[in-house]
Amino acid sequence: MVNRSSGDRRLLAHHAVLGKHPGRTMGYEVLRSSLPGDRASGYLWRAAATGAPEGRDPEGALPWRVFLAASDTRPTPACARVETSWDGTTDGTGAPGYTWRLALFDWPDVSDTALTWTGIDRALSALPADGAGGEDPTAVTVPDTSAAELAAVVDELGFPWAAGVAALLLDDRQVALTPSPGRPLPDVAERVRVLDAICALLPYACRSWLSAATWTGQARHDLRLFFAPAVRPGQSTAVFGGAPPPGPRGDAARGYLRGLLALRAKTGDTHGLVRHLLAATGPATPAPEPYGTLKALREADLLDTVVEEIGAGAGEPAEAARVLRRYPADSLDDRRLAVLTGYLVAHVREARAGTILAAQWSGRLCVVLVEQVFAAGGPARSFERAERYLGVVHAEVEPHRPGSFADLFHALLDAPSPPEGWAGSLIYMADDKWGRTTDRADRLLLGDEAVARTWLRYLLKNRRRSLQPLARLVRRASGERTPADAPGWLRFAAVLLGGEAESTTATDAADFASASDEGWRTTLDIAREQRRPEALRAMWPGLWRAARGDRTLGEAVAGLVPVDGRHDGGVAADADLFCAATGTSGPGMPRLALLTENAQLTAYVAALINRCSSDGELRRLAVDALLAGAPGPRGWQVTEQLAVALPGTFLGLVCEIVHDRLTGRGRPLDHVDVPPYLMKHVAARYDLGWLRTVSEFRQAAEARAPYEELARLLLEAGVPVRLPAQLLDAVAGWTVTEGPGGLEQVARAMDAAAPGSPGLRLYGALTRDDRHPGLRELLTEHSRRQRTWQEAVLAELWHRGAGAPVAAVPAAEAERPGRFRKMGRAVSRRRG
Repeated sequence: MVNRSSGDRRLLAHHAVLGKHPGRTMGYEVLRSSLPGDRASGYLWRAAATGAPEGRDPEGALPWRVFLAASDTRPTPACARVETSWDGTTDGTGAPGYTWRLALFDWPDVSDTALTWTGIDRALSALPADGAGGEDPTAVTVPDTSAAELAAVVDELGFPWAAGVAALLLDDRQVALTPSPGRPLPDVAERVRVLDAICALLPYACRSWLSAATWTGQARHDLRLFFAPAVRPGQSTAVFGGAPPPGPRGDAARGYLRGLLALRAKTGDTHGLVRHLLAATGPATPAPEPYGTLKALREADLLDTVVEEIGAGAGEPAEAARVLRRYPADSLDDRRLAVLTGYLVAHVREARAGTILAAQWSGRLCVVLVEQVFAAGGPARSFERAERYLGVVHAEVEPHRPGSFADLFHALLDAPSPPEGWAGSLIYMADDKWGRTTDRADRLLLGDEAVARTWLRYLLKNRRRSLQPLARLVRRASGERTPADAPGWLRFAAVLLGGEAESTTATDAADFASASDEGWRTTLDIAREQRRPEALRAMWPGLWRAARGDRTLGEAVAGLVPVDGRHDGGVAADADLFCAATGTSGPGMPRLALLTENAQLTAYVAALINRCSSDGELRRLAVDALLAGAPGPRGWQVTEQLAVALPGTFLGLVCEIVHDRLTGRGRPLDHVDVPPYLMKHVAARYDLGWLRTVSEFRQAAEARAPYEELARLLLEAGVPVRLPAQLLDAVAGWTVTEGPGGLEQVARAMDAAAPGSPGLRLYGALTRDDRHPGLRELLTEHSRRQRTWQEAVLAELWHRGAGAPVAAVPAAEAERPGRFRKMGRAVSRRRG
């Protein structure tokens, strides 16, 4: 190729001539050629096979023009025109000497620029008659033939007729164009345009196997498309200017015809169709390949064809990608763009389409994708599609187009009418699945309560949750706004993550817990994981309400504030009270006993006052827990301070429970170590005059006071037979522990200190009923042993000598009053 200037092409043309020398007796031969070897003869003889003019064929007047692509000996395609002419000369026999002049262009030259037969015919016809001479190729300027010109010819012929003829050529049969009766054919140049226009409805690459002629005689030939006076057996026919020919036989050829007609009907644009087919210059083939031709036709309507295939479920990812490479997103309407991009996103890895989507990325594409997301159906299906789209953009598009993820993410968040909870779910999913978050998303969480609550709900229900997103929001809120301006749930979250416990409220904690499906249990789990028992203060009111329906929350509180841990007094009080109220950690207030500092105790009492001041049920539960078992010094100290702080409500409960336990209703106190202030209040409220004496007796007994002191306490309490049962119980218990000898010494001391033998009567009071089982037998056995001893002593004292009889003791002497009193004076005043 010499020149590629617009409007024409300067090509090298090889020449050859087949003919006879005038006046000689000789056969036809190649007279001259610029082609090597016998390459020219194959084209020339093939053209000569069309026959010679006959007088009865007026349309067959010379010149004839034949267009050839390949020959039997040279299957490599070329673009050749052979003109058959007669200049009136004859040979030695007087027969006409016809001449066949060949002009041959190499196939790469013509196919590269899709030169048409019309342009080549015009260029060669413009040369002087002797211009095609010599043994060297000649440069020929070939004008372009516009697609518009050929399309106009197709429309003049009638698109269905021209398309029918073109489709017949795909059946690998010869097609004869026969004249309509009584209608003349156009001139030779016009016939070239007709042949060219018909073949223009096939991909240009078909010219590598096509051949055509403006006329053929009766001789046999192998040309594909030609004008002829009549059709011969085995050939297909189409009447020039008549009705469209019968359809082709092959499936692919029929499909091609349907495609041509459908495409023309759809667009009404023959010009665009011809322009597309002229551009289909490869690949060259030695014979018709109808299915390959179908693919080329498909390219004419590639966009809609692929869109329709996708809609029918028969799409191919590679084809969708190819369409987007050919048609920029900005050139497509929303429907086509949606189908193509949606399909590519769904098959991005198969088509390796990440770079394509990145190249096409735009705000409009984001809008289209968002519309597809919400067109998926209900909220669940829409969210699933949004997740898939964002995942593709994150993994496949973002590496080639930074910022594309944020573009689509924000477009989804800004959708005009998203489903409820959409934005919060999307923000959580993006962070949890890909670690993607944006400044804009965080601002939405801090500014929109509904969005934040949805986000928090997803965060809390994830059992493998990371609290890093929550910590990020806490840091951001602390840097941008005051605590009062922050959402309540976020203030409490700050405490869970290490902030000051005083900066949040019970309302904040309830706001946080309400976002979780498992509410307080999840919140307690987080507090325990973060080792933040301080959070219990704000959680307490909501936890107590929840505990009415779920007592097992006490176990979670016990896990948050373990008994053996070192805790603030207020935290310890909250945990003790909650666990006691829910029956979790056994009786009592176990954390109270472990407090070692006065400041801790002060905080403990203040926390109990705060919880119990307005809740009667909690006050009773607190008293029960404080008085469980032996309260001990800490327990009585807390009880006293609570009674002072809540005199009208707390003290009455304490007195009631102490009274019940002292009188046998409820679990009894192991020891009457009730402090004096409380003893005074209990005795004043109830008929418990005995309480002081019982307490004093027990304290004296435990202190191992002298028997005389114990005797004095009993004598001060009254006549033995009328002593309070509780005091008798205390004496009985002491007797069992101390032994009956101790009671004997106390009784002797009583008799010595008061008339009427009160000590002797004490024995009767202790054994007058079965209140103290086994005590009578214990004392009886002791007295018998004592009598045996005394009798032995008397016998020894009254003995008058060896062998003398023992004098009997006068009964009156034994029963004389005051005898035991006198003996009692001889008993030691101190216990050894």
